[in-house]
Amino acid sequence: MFASLKNRLVRAIPVDPENGQDQWMLQISFEPENILVVADAKEAVPRFIHRKSLECFPTDACITAVVGSMLDTPVRLEVIEGKELELDTSVYQGLRKMPVDIFDNVYLDQVEPDALILVVDVRNFSNFLCNNREEDVFALIKDFTSNFLSCVNQFAFGCSYYKLMGDGAIIIWDDTNEKNVQEALQVFDTYCDFVNEELFTPYEGLGFAGALVSDKVFKYEISAEISQLKYRDYIGYGINLACRMQALAKKDELVINHKLASTGLVPYRSVKTKKASHELHLLKGLKEEDRQDILYYKT
Repeated sequence: MFASLKNRLVRAIPVDPENGQDQWMLQISFEPENILVVADAKEAVPRFIHRKSLECFPTDACITAVVGSMLDTPVRLEVIEGKELELDTSVYQGLRKMPVDIFDNVYLDQVEPDALILVVDVRNFSNFLCNNREEDVFALIKDFTSNFLSCVNQFAFGCSYYKLMGDGAIIIWDDTNEKNVQEALQVFDTYCDFVNEELFTPYEGLGFAGALVSDKVFKYEISAEISQLKYRDYIGYGINLACRMQALAKKDELVINHKLASTGLVPYRSVKTKKASHELHLLKGLKEEDRQDILYYKT
């Protein structure tokens, strides 16, 4: 899991103790463009800071291997419990994209007429739940969600909100433009490759799919009277549409809506068959324009 090492203090222990190397105390963090930053955390003034652009998906195994190459010896990494990093600007920026934020007595009510909404889901997860041991279910869902959040944090720089929903997730950008659409497609394509090549390989039948739509959403924030936290959420036709349309996508498929297709920012193919028409009319709450045919993202 990537999330267990990101922005944490860790102890790097040589795999081969015979080489006489000491242990290192390191701070692991990330900069934009998937750049891993490894800094000495033992002294007040770091003795070294290494930066490396990652070519691999940033799982714990990938990070551990890169740290070993930086230190010129294979290592294993242990998180130093109780050594939490202070909240810096990047952390506060991240909190503004999550359902829960630190209370600041400022509430936003916003209408975004052209928001971009990505909804993703694991296919055949219900069967997986029924047919596997509890420890296997916990292991998979933790790996799936933590690695997906790392994917969002690395590639969806411009998103304004994300939320986990069991074996799925929702990510929202406040505007539909070329940059945001490319971010959404990169998140989907990257995670498809990851689950197909690594995460889902031991489990036959599992797949990754979703929907990407452009439409109006409403953003609101609230807090309980005695809470030190602020809660935020989005509602709107765009979210309802994405959540319903993702059910039409099979493994590795991403469904888009007509409004997004009309921008010309996403290559797609149209399916207009009796079966497609029947599936569309089974979905509740769709506008007539979204019942004409099914549009699939074409890679």
